[in-house]
Amino acid sequence: MVRSLVVFLTAAFLMVSCSSLRVSSDYNPGFNFSKLKTFAIVYNRQGNSPMQQRIVEALTREFKAKGYVPAPREKADFLVVFHTNIRNKRQVVTDYQRVGLYPYGFGSYAMVPIQREYEYKEGKIVVDALDPKTKNIFWRGIATDRLKSYKNPQERMKYAMEVARELLKSFPPARS
Repeated sequence: MVRSLVVFLTAAFLMVSCSSLRVSSDYNPGFNFSKLKTFAIVYNRQGNSPMQQRIVEALTREFKAKGYVPAPREKADFLVVFHTNIRNKRQVVTDYQRVGLYPYGFGSYAMVPIQREYEYKEGKIVVDALDPKTKNIFWRGIATDRLKSYKNPQERMKYAMEVARELLKSFPPARS
C-alpha cells in the first residue's frame, strides 16, 4: 500500500514538474496600472477558429477573476491583443549506453553515445495590453509550450484556461 502511494506521488510530481509551459512578461514601469478597471479583447476575427474563441474566453475569465470588467472597445481602459504561432521544432538528445561482453558492468565495457532526434510542434501566444488612446503597449506576456493532443473540446478549454492563468499571473505587475 505504501509502495503504491509512493509510486503514485512520484509519478504525479514528475508530471507536474516536467511541464513544458514557459511564461515570461515585460511591462512599462512608468505606467499607472491602478487606473485600469475595464478591458476589451481585440483580435483578428478573420481566422476565427474554435481555439481562438477558447483563448478569448480564457483571457476574459482570468481578467474578470482579477476584478477587471469587460467593456466595448470604445469605452475600455485597456485593450488586449493576442497573437498565436505554431512552429515545427527538433530536439536532439544524447544518451549513453553500456556496451560490453558481460551484463551489469562485469568485465570490460564501453560507454557509447546514442543520439535520438525528436520532432514536435511548439505553440506560442503573445498577449499585449495597450492604452487605447496612445496605442502603446504597456504590458506583454508570452507563453510557449510543446503542443499536445487533446481528446475533446473540454480538455482543450481546460488547457487554454491553464495557459491564461499562468500567463496573467504577472498582470498587473507587483510593485517593488
